[in-house]
Amino acid sequence: MSISTVGIIGAGTMGNGIAQACAVSGIN
Repeated sequence: MSISTVGIIGAGTMGNGIAQACAVSGIN
């Protein structure tokens, strides 16, 4: 669920990029 939070927070700047980067990093 952390990925959703990150995506929402980064939506103003680069939600998809940040969310995907975190996902790849292993935050999910």
